[in-house]
Amino acid sequence: MFILTAALVVAIALMDNAGSLAWLENRSSDVRAKRTVDPPGDRDIVIIDIDNASYSSLTGKLGRWPWTRQVWTELVRYLNPGKPRLVLFDILFSGSEPDADTKFATVLREAGNVLLPFAFVSGKIDAETDAFTPPASAAVQLESPPRGSALGHADWSLDAPDKVLEAAVATTGSNLAAADPDGITRRLPLTMRYDQRDWATVWLAAALRLRGVTAKPKFEGGEFSAGPIRLPVDRLGNYVIRWHGDTLTSYREVPLWEMICSIYPRQCDDGVTRHPAEEFRNKIVIVGASAAGSYEVRPTAVSETAPGMFVLATAIDNLLHNQAVRRVPWQGALPLLFLLCALPAWAVLQYRSIVAPLAVALGVMLVYTAACFIAYGHSLWLPMSAPLLGAALSFTGNTGYRYITVDRELSRTRGTLERYVSPQLVSYVMDHLGEFNFKGEKKKLTILFSDVRSFTTLTEKTDPVELLTQLNEYLEAMTDIIFRYDGIVDKFIGDGIMAHWGAFTPDRPNALLAAQAGLEMMQRLAELNKHWVATGRPPLDIGVGIHTDIVIFGNVGTGKKVDFTAIGDGVNLAARLESSNKEFKTHIVISEATLHELDNRATVRGLGPIVVKGKTVGVEVYELIGLKAEFSITA
Repeated sequence: MFILTAALVVAIALMDNAGSLAWLENRSSDVRAKRTVDPPGDRDIVIIDIDNASYSSLTGKLGRWPWTRQVWTELVRYLNPGKPRLVLFDILFSGSEPDADTKFATVLREAGNVLLPFAFVSGKIDAETDAFTPPASAAVQLESPPRGSALGHADWSLDAPDKVLEAAVATTGSNLAAADPDGITRRLPLTMRYDQRDWATVWLAAALRLRGVTAKPKFEGGEFSAGPIRLPVDRLGNYVIRWHGDTLTSYREVPLWEMICSIYPRQCDDGVTRHPAEEFRNKIVIVGASAAGSYEVRPTAVSETAPGMFVLATAIDNLLHNQAVRRVPWQGALPLLFLLCALPAWAVLQYRSIVAPLAVALGVMLVYTAACFIAYGHSLWLPMSAPLLGAALSFTGNTGYRYITVDRELSRTRGTLERYVSPQLVSYVMDHLGEFNFKGEKKKLTILFSDVRSFTTLTEKTDPVELLTQLNEYLEAMTDIIFRYDGIVDKFIGDGIMAHWGAFTPDRPNALLAAQAGLEMMQRLAELNKHWVATGRPPLDIGVGIHTDIVIFGNVGTGKKVDFTAIGDGVNLAARLESSNKEFKTHIVISEATLHELDNRATVRGLGPIVVKGKTVGVEVYELIGLKAEFSITA
């Protein structure tokens, strides 16, 4: 099982390292992200939203999207007196609008706090050569650039603001946020490599300006740092977003049409909410769209229809507060994988019943799942899919292996035991194998010997085949009785039987069980004799000896010949009691020790002492006549 578990750990680790489990791990992180979102984000981040109501009410006046830049000119002009910390447009101002650009640029320059993004576009666009160079204000000097892939002119071009507007803004940055292969945005880059230079993303540009960072950013040791900004990143320079809720609860949103009513109060009803410019003092204002059909949907872990401005607001929030989810590296993930594979394997090896290993496996998986959620709530991404998959496969694999190997061997052992003891006792023994010492130990047993009288004479007078058939019928009937009273048939000695009680059931009334079995053997023999006589076969007569003593019980012998039996003076005495039936003309003889165990529950007749070969002191023996009715055992 150790080899199987180790192979399983290696296989899952290789699969995980190759990215085969990435989709499952990402989905697990989405569930954790939804269940462990922080309270609402930074209250200083305010979104001016082009929602459905704004879009429908303004489209009739302004025409189809994109609207004239006069709208945004008036919006920035209105916000300026309130002195927001930053105004960021999640809108691309490509191309030109001669009648409006000059006024818009003037307002942008006067504000001095407006950020306009540019976009990297897959494929070339019809533009002049200089249009392929991002705005200089977005360039960043990195001490140690990440090893992410670079964007080249052959595959990517630029969609940037008009030069007039570019010169008027405070700063700019790229809005490219590549989603994971399944289309979900979970990670964000901080810089982009293009045209052999590094360019800031719009969220990094915003954070650098807001935090007044002048030092060179750097990626080092799995961390990005720029002045007070520090975030854990992967080898490509991306960080895992820390969400603050869904699109409705994370950040305060102001509909654009309410802003228009605030700018032009006479154009709207008195019941419409107005927002004075002072309301935005020291706020970070993001202007974007959530209206259906007016924005690019960016599915995230917390929303399948998130607009870009929601991702942008969260990204800026993360950078301002150094919030990101740190993934445990593979060096830390491997011990977790090994632990979750090892515990179910240990349980399968430790317990015979499948219930306990299943409980251990499920318990380990539940505890680890809870730990993963708790850790994620503290911005630590523990690997979840590989360890849980490992635990499940370890349990099923090791259980299957045990069934194929160990359980088959135990099945053979059970089959062997059932030839000697009752099925009920077999079940008890198999369930408590760990409690028994089969190498041999001293135990108090009640031992029964029985033997057919004058069997040698019968062999001379009876057909061997007929006699063997009759003997098998007799032995089967006697064995069934011993089994019914939870005895162990130790061996057949020709026509004789050796059985004992107490090897596995020390707390049972073993002497009473043996006595009842002996009495019932005599009753059953009488029934068999009637049948045999009726069919022309000779009747049989037997003697039974029962003795209780401390003997050695377990595997006796070495090498290829090993017997599972009991030995000692007590066994010899039980055999001597059986043979004494011929002397006393009796059928069942018990020792004084057995009578003491029966504790006045038996009807007996004293026979006096007998001396066992090798002994000088006699042993008092008794004929067992019956058991008192109130003490009789029903099998």
